[in-house]
Amino acid sequence: MATERPLMASTTVAAWPLAVLETLNGYGVDGPDLLAQAGLDLAVLRANPGGRVPTVAMTRLWALATEQSGDPAMGLQVGKTSLPMHLRVMGLLIQTAPTLGHILEMAVRYQRLISTGVTVRLQQRPDAVGLEICCLPDVVLHPASIDAFVAAHVSNLRRLSPEGGVQQVMLQRSAPADAGPWRQILGCPVTFEQPGNIVWHHRDRLAAPLLLGDAGLWRQHETLARQELAALDATPPLIQTLQGLLRAQGDALPGLAELAAAVAMSERSLRRRLAELGSGYRQLVDAWRSERAGQLVRGGESLAEVAHRLGFSDASNFSKAFRRWYGMSPDTYRQQDD
Repeated sequence: MATERPLMASTTVAAWPLAVLETLNGYGVDGPDLLAQAGLDLAVLRANPGGRVPTVAMTRLWALATEQSGDPAMGLQVGKTSLPMHLRVMGLLIQTAPTLGHILEMAVRYQRLISTGVTVRLQQRPDAVGLEICCLPDVVLHPASIDAFVAAHVSNLRRLSPEGGVQQVMLQRSAPADAGPWRQILGCPVTFEQPGNIVWHHRDRLAAPLLLGDAGLWRQHETLARQELAALDATPPLIQTLQGLLRAQGDALPGLAELAAAVAMSERSLRRRLAELGSGYRQLVDAWRSERAGQLVRGGESLAEVAHRLGFSDASNFSKAFRRWYGMSPDTYRQQDD
């Protein structure tokens, strides 16, 4: 009998599907419908843009978006219009970095806050330093996702430095019929069908001050980034995957059998593995309900409606659970955001 190998699915920050949605509006495409087809819930994403979604769902969205837009370069459009704020604490680091060298170091150190489906490393040559985006084994990424990453990186550098600092871009993707959009948006020579995805930066510009650079603020934001990374690392990969799957379902709570199928395990094996990790289906659901309850209460939903959406028999039972989760009543919690 073959041994089951759990699929430790990677995740990406929820801001990416929201950025795709914004871009699709410009193409006249029904973005919310594509999100649903990809297995993502728009209300959940908007309520928690700093949350995580499974990379497999994001890859489905990129494929659908590229097909429906009819634009092979739509990933570039997403990256070009993204702003540092979309990347949350990583965006704050980019915005306040004193130099390009700081940005490259930060990209390597904290990339997992954006996506755990790739790793980032630096490459060296006499005249340039390259930021290489490396796909992980068993993680399938759409070429548009790499285009978006590269375009966002280049566009952010242009906002912070008149010179930009990018010398050349190398991409693994197949050469498009028209390479014009890549060269125009990235503003530098672009080559395709390369051994790796690398953005090369002029070495002599690494130490030049950036327009909004602030070493003090950058250090404060790096402290936040370290804390977020520690929290991410403290959660076992399987738990991260299951949490992402639960978030992606919106209020349609999947059963244990459905979660097991999504991570290529039998129900029995998943139950045993969760027990080994000190967790279980009930604990996952409770954590999901806690997070979702906070989002819905902040959004102004009535307690009766929130209770119904989260599967509670009535508002009273929901309120008791909410006190257990947050140490206060839903009304008090809601007033704190006013």
